[in-house]
Amino acid sequence: MKVTTERTPNCQAIVTVEVDEEQIAGAMRRAAQKVSRIRPIPGFRPGKAPYERIERAIGKDLLRDEAIEDLGQTLYKQVLTDENIEPYDTGKLDVAQKEPLILKFTIPTRPVVTLGAYRDIHMQPAPVQVTDEEVNQIIEQARTNQATMTPVTRPAQLKDLVTFDVKGGIAEQTPLDRQGLELTLETEKAAFPWLAQLVGMELNETRTITYTYPDDNSVNAGKVATYTVTVHAIKEPQLPALDDEFAKSVSSFETLEQLKARIRENTLSQKQGEEDNRFADQVVDAVVAQAQVAFPASMVEDEVDLEVARSRQVAQRLGLSWDKFLQLSGKDDKAFREDIRPRAETRVKRLLTLMELANAENITISGKDVDVEIDRRAIMAEAENGNPAQTRRALATTDARRDIEFSLRLGKTMERIIAIAKGEPTSGKILTPEMVRAEMHALEQAQAAQQAQTAAPTGLITDPSQVSSQNWPRGLDKPLVPGQDQ
Repeated sequence: MKVTTERTPNCQAIVTVEVDEEQIAGAMRRAAQKVSRIRPIPGFRPGKAPYERIERAIGKDLLRDEAIEDLGQTLYKQVLTDENIEPYDTGKLDVAQKEPLILKFTIPTRPVVTLGAYRDIHMQPAPVQVTDEEVNQIIEQARTNQATMTPVTRPAQLKDLVTFDVKGGIAEQTPLDRQGLELTLETEKAAFPWLAQLVGMELNETRTITYTYPDDNSVNAGKVATYTVTVHAIKEPQLPALDDEFAKSVSSFETLEQLKARIRENTLSQKQGEEDNRFADQVVDAVVAQAQVAFPASMVEDEVDLEVARSRQVAQRLGLSWDKFLQLSGKDDKAFREDIRPRAETRVKRLLTLMELANAENITISGKDVDVEIDRRAIMAEAENGNPAQTRRALATTDARRDIEFSLRLGKTMERIIAIAKGEPTSGKILTPEMVRAEMHALEQAQAAQQAQTAAPTGLITDPSQVSSQNWPRGLDKPLVPGQDQ
């Protein structure tokens, strides 16, 4: 048997095996016995008929095909061992030539990452501050939410609450016919894009409005809609006075200055979290840019599959079928996957680089680390009115503990590379109560952001808890034969 192996830059091992005729002959005899046990030859007990009788009854070509498939499975395992191949995914078997028999195995191999001079990366996060204007904007939004609506007789203005009837629409579409609609006149996030055209209308006035949809509208680009609108009522917002009484009505604080101080503190914490995530991405991007990362194409396909699965979960939470979700996104299934692919490739490069960095920095997670994390999550579950005992049971399984270990190692690696970039010490770190409180606050913010999320992940790895061991390579020892399922 002659074996030649070619390794490609995209992490594939292409192994060509020229099979000796003695091997194929032995495989055909084993195949004949197997077939005759299933389809006994008349006059012989199952599996006991002479080979020549079986070949005449079954046919040489069928026996050879059966032998090639069985031989392929056996040779695949032998090839992995003899050629020192670590598979990432299922190999593919092709019959390059039947006589003499030549088999070709195409095997996705483990990714290869060569890190650059990552310890030479030096950068600092941007300073974060909160301006008086930002605090005042939040205060004004709170006042708007507390506003009372007072009827007026003047013409309608922006921010007024207007009650009106409307009829019409695009000529070839089902017309809109609604009475007593009550909407706020605004230019951003308006219920109808033409609402601002009601500005200036008088009570009981009827007006014809036309609106041309912009070219970037995926459904009605360039189409013209015509509406007949009659205004029945106009109300303006009356904002509460900006004083201590207002602060008491919207918070637990006694004074307006106390409320502003808390708003400033919360806004600063939020902006700091956003800057921390941005800086983490910047540092990881710098490490990835220095690294040489090679991986099999199937690894990206796996990540695309995971992101599609996440998007399906989003659609389900929104009460949409997958077809409807795709329709609203303006893509078919193939286009949706292609749109995901660049993001998936970025995630793969980041993940592979971080895990190689974990190896280079000898970052490990102990069983005690996992136990502490399980306790922390149970405490958080209890704080959110969950069942801590149930949380512990769910996290005590082998798979759950492996995912936690993976997540902790990834998080610890990100902390290490960020510290290196900042020029901070990477060992001997003392854990203070302030650091624990900051971590708990960051966790609460991350959980709130996750609950509010309505779209698939962006591809950035700033929250290690969003990455599980499913994202990491695995090897299989059985080749995939064309035409067969895995």
